Amino acid sequence: MSSEPARLEFLENSAGVQIVELNAFDLDDLLEHHHREPHRLVQILRGVQAGKGWLSRPDLTRVAQALALPLAHVEGVAGFYHFFHLTPVGEYRVLFSDNITDRMGGSEELQRHLRHLLKLEPGGVRSDGRVSVASTSCTGMCDQGPAALINHRYVVTRLTPGRIKHMAALIEQRVPPAQWPSEWSKVDDQIRLANVKLGIQPEPGQGIAAALARGPQGMLEDIKRSKLRGRGGAGYATGIKWQLCRNAAGNTRYVICNADEGEPGTFKDRVLL
Repeated sequence: MSSEPARLEFLENSAGVQIVELNAFDLDDLLEHHHREPHRLVQILRGVQAGKGWLSRPDLTRVAQALALPLAHVEGVAGFYHFFHLTPVGEYRVLFSDNITDRMGGSEELQRHLRHLLKLEPGGVRSDGRVSVASTSCTGMCDQGPAALINHRYVVTRLTPGRIKHMAALIEQRVPPAQWPSEWSKVDDQIRLANVKLGIQPEPGQGIAAALARGPQGMLEDIKRSKLRGRGGAGYATGIKWQLCRNAAGNTRYVICNADEGEPGTFKDRVLL
C-alpha cells in the first residue's frame, strides 16, 4: 500500500467526465476508502473506471482478489451495468436511446448521421480516442425522443438532423457538454390534465411547513388514511412501509425509491418524481 494517506481528488476533464486521481491510480487507496467492503463493489468499480476510463480484465482480477470475491462475480457485476465499460470508450460517449418510440422518431438514422459526421465506425472508438457512439436501452425520455445521453450525465432530447450536426461540431471543438445549448436538455413534465392535486401551486416551503406542523406520527396517519400504495407490482401500502422504517432499530434508516424505467415506452417514474 502507498505510504501516503489515501487521497481521492474528483476533477472534470474537458468532456465533463468526472475522473479520479488516485496517487497514480493506487487501487489500495481506493479499497481503503471503501473499507474493503465487498458490498461496495459497484462503488469500487466506478472508482477504478473513473481513474482509468474502462475496466480491463486485470483490473477486475485485482478487485476480485482484494475483496476475496470470485472473479466470475466481479465480472458479472461489471457486465450487467451498461455504464461499466469492459472495452475502451471515447472521451465523449454518446448513447442513443434504443426504445421503440425513439426508433419511430428516426433515432437509428440520426445515429448513423452522427457517426458519419464524426468519421466513426459503428460500435467503435475513434482512433484519436475523442468519441464513441452506441445505443442504450432507454433514457426515460420516450415521450421526448429521439433522445441521447452524453457521458452518463447530460440528456439531449428531441434530436434533429440540425442538432446532430451541431453536436458533432461541438465534439470536434471539445466543448464540454455542460456548455452545450441548454434548450437541448429541456425536459417537459407532460402533465396535461391538472386536477385538484396536480393543479395546486403551493408557496415555496409550504409543504415542509405543513409536514412539520403535523409531526411524524401525524404524517404517517395521514398517509395511511389516504391508502397510498406503491406503484410497483406489489402495490404495498406506503404508510405501513414508512411506519416499519420509523420503528426499525438503529439511528439511521433508509427508504429506497426504485424509480426504474424498465419497461419499453414508459416514463411514469420521472413524471411522478
